[in-house]
Amino acid sequence: MRLNKFLAYAGLGARRKVEELIKQGRVTVNGEVVENPAVEVDPKKDEVRVDGERVRLPKRFIYLAFNKPQGVLTAMEREPGDKRPIVADYFRKYPVRLFPVGRLDYNTEGLLLMTNDGELAERLAHPRYHIPKTYIAKVKGRVTPAEIERMKKGAKLVDDKGKPFFAKPIDIKLLKPSRTGRNTYVQISFDIGKNRVVRRFFDRFDHGVLKLKRIAIGPLKLGNLPKGMYRELTPEEVKKLKEVTGLDTPTS
Repeated sequence: MRLNKFLAYAGLGARRKVEELIKQGRVTVNGEVVENPAVEVDPKKDEVRVDGERVRLPKRFIYLAFNKPQGVLTAMEREPGDKRPIVADYFRKYPVRLFPVGRLDYNTEGLLLMTNDGELAERLAHPRYHIPKTYIAKVKGRVTPAEIERMKKGAKLVDDKGKPFFAKPIDIKLLKPSRTGRNTYVQISFDIGKNRVVRRFFDRFDHGVLKLKRIAIGPLKLGNLPKGMYRELTPEEVKKLKEVTGLDTPTS
């Protein structure tokens, strides 16, 4: 098994995250620092460590739905000097090492999947699997049905690196105006993995996002889970996630 795949399956994060650990020289195999993610390792014979801590494949996989509050960083490690709350703060006492699947912006709340199943996490997060994420957005101004029709056609946007991309929602619908009537609630779904795509999209139509909440990842729904709380997924929910990512056979 390749080293990057082993670390992902061991719950260290999705493939991109573990490759960063390897490049930083934080991973050793049988006492030697290894910086090549493609190195083959035998989970039964080789001793793999990250920052000196022995890494083993999990005996069973854990899947949790977490309702991330607004104002919490999607991170398992706090940057030096940064005192903002992070997702890891909610799982300090959890007996298994978990990581978040994908990211939610600091100012975005809602559904975040926590797991130690690296293979499923990679597929849920990777753009090629086109897993839709659904949000409820409170946006500036009154959005008309005519504007919704224009939004359905998509828009050209620019990512963090200045590269243009086309974003077309797979579903979008008006929900209701805000209490004041000056703003609007809209439900929208995208199956592309671009950072801040919902906020960029509404900015393009001059309806900046005031509040954003993710309510679904593919077939997985947030439901009535309170903010800052988590629950275990049901076997049926796990089965559906594996089906939409092509992992129809059990991974544990």
